[in-house]
Amino acid sequence: MSSREIEIDELIEMQVIAKINGIMTDVVQNNAEWCSDHLLIIMNEILHLAAELKKEKPDSPTPQKVFDQLLVNFKFFSKLLKASDVVSRF
Repeated sequence: MSSREIEIDELIEMQVIAKINGIMTDVVQNNAEWCSDHLLIIMNEILHLAAELKKEKPDSPTPQKVFDQLLVNFKFFSKLLKASDVVSRF
């Protein structure tokens, strides 16, 4: 993710966001803290890719699709952020 070699559209095609949502649900429900920081870093990269695409191509529906798909688990995302030390790095 951090290399940004894969376009955001490819990530959507590979259902990466749906998989992240599934992992996030599992992490929060099972207190799997060992991977929560990694998950937040991946999500941060995806959000940055979407934001950059929005700046480059304001009419593209892809960024909004990314935001909408990640908002599905906003409650779990908030829990991860509260429990994480990753927030202080951003």
